[in-house]
Amino acid sequence: MKTLRYECSIENFPGFRADAVMVDTAYEVLIETKDARRLRTTLMDLARVVSSSKELRRAVLVLEEPGITDSRLRDEWQGAASVLRPEIFNHLSAVVRRSGKWSGIPQSPVSSEVPVLEEILQHELSQRPTGASRSSEAHYEILRILIHQWLLGRGPLSIGSLLEISGASHPTVSRSLERLEHCLKRHSDRSVELRIFPRDEWARLVAVSDDVRATVRFVDRSGQARSPESLLRRLRSLGRQDLSVGGVWGAKHYQPSLDLIGNPRLDLSIHSARKAADLSFVEKLDPALEKATRRDESPTLVIHTIRRAQSLFQPAENNLPWADPLECLLDLHEARLESQALEFLKSFPATKGRPL
Repeated sequence: MKTLRYECSIENFPGFRADAVMVDTAYEVLIETKDARRLRTTLMDLARVVSSSKELRRAVLVLEEPGITDSRLRDEWQGAASVLRPEIFNHLSAVVRRSGKWSGIPQSPVSSEVPVLEEILQHELSQRPTGASRSSEAHYEILRILIHQWLLGRGPLSIGSLLEISGASHPTVSRSLERLEHCLKRHSDRSVELRIFPRDEWARLVAVSDDVRATVRFVDRSGQARSPESLLRRLRSLGRQDLSVGGVWGAKHYQPSLDLIGNPRLDLSIHSARKAADLSFVEKLDPALEKATRRDESPTLVIHTIRRAQSLFQPAENNLPWADPLECLLDLHEARLESQALEFLKSFPATKGRPL
């Protein structure tokens, strides 16, 4: 078998690393993805790979047990075909493994390709130890810390502070900063800060936010759902400091003039080092709440997990912390409040007069 290389930087595509490269082909792997936005973002990244690099002529999206139907995958594929130039799109392909069987778009992989795909997939699966954040998740934690610092105009952070807040190892932080090098400013005392808003990295974070934050949605199918305001009152009575309020409430806390009408749902962040946070408290808020089984259901309660060492929650007078502004911004995106999210982002002094 020809040599496979992993985590490869791409010529003329700063900040992106292909999961694997072999000869003239780049591979990107999505495992159990349920988010069509993440699928679209990855396809656009692969299109940039083949258009940017002189060495890579083909890019393959590898999907392991996707939570998206084959018909939806084909619809997304046709959507990409409609916006990409044929000379780029024709160099893209996707392969899907469900229950150990391979299929593909536009065609299934030939038998000689399967061992390569299996090796790539096993390598990626081996990078997902239970009970610990994957390297990509650690990267997005570091990215969120840096953007949070930049938005609030707090200046540079020392590497030690990044290690302390994120809880990541020194090699992990170093790799993440290398990936963000094109938008970083390094100081002589070895502290770092963002010099520009990292648009590409931000778009990827928004696309994978559900996975990175282990988002769980709750719905009430009883027909007598409690209002988000009622849930919030009950939550305050629990006196939990590992929970914080984000979403519409959080955004309004930071920017009271924000054009947001009503509170259609309650977004919470929970600080937990565990891969799967303990959400048993939800029953105390409302025993009728059930985990949503479909992405298109309208939730009453949405919970996101913060796994970094320090939560960055903001204290509140009512003893229930606020989620940090960046988590509130991600909540607005997740709720499909895109124009309000952009308005919220532009409300911070750091973004004034700067391209986003």
